[in-house]
Amino acid sequence: MSVSDVSTDRSNRRGPAARPAQSGRAERRVAVERGLGLFSRMALTGLVVGLLSLPVLTALPAAAAGANHLRRHVEGREDGTRELLRGFRAAVRDLWWVGLAATALLALLTLDALLALGGSLPGGRPVLVISVALAAAVLVVGLRVAGAWRPGLSGVAAVRTGARRAGGDVSGDLLVVVAAGVCAGLVWMLPVMVVLVPGLLALALTSVERRAARAAA
Repeated sequence: MSVSDVSTDRSNRRGPAARPAQSGRAERRVAVERGLGLFSRMALTGLVVGLLSLPVLTALPAAAAGANHLRRHVEGREDGTRELLRGFRAAVRDLWWVGLAATALLALLTLDALLALGGSLPGGRPVLVISVALAAAVLVVGLRVAGAWRPGLSGVAAVRTGARRAGGDVSGDLLVVVAAGVCAGLVWMLPVMVVLVPGLLALALTSVERRAARAAA
């Protein structure tokens, strides 16, 4: 038997055992590449969504566009910046009035909470607690609406879907609250994170909505 035959025989004996290890390494490499791709897409989305949210009234449509953009990325569809901007224009057209109403309510409730905290309103602590609770509810419903929106879905339909999920998916609501709290904490501890947290929040909305869709299926 020649040396090449011996080498071939050894390779054949090692082959079945080596293939699972090679396959496992390949799968880990693919998983790492996908994770890095998702992180980079999330970071870019966060930067763009943050810029689009600067007028304040456009924050909710921007969040909706960001969540829809990351959903497209996860599903393997076209996810360029042009698509994100196109989605934002559609979200503004459908959700501008939702963003306006949510911003006005949050501003009013924040003012009530500050006045109650300073002792300028009768009722004091009860008013503060009620204002904070209502503000949290408005925030959750607004974010669920942003997560439920898709191009082609009217603003009224998105509000109905988001409100229904906010009322029937308590665990999803808690996840949204936790995500918003984590984002606020990151900005408080490290202000430079303000460029990333819109993307983190959009990714959280995408995950919560995909979870809700799987549960409903």
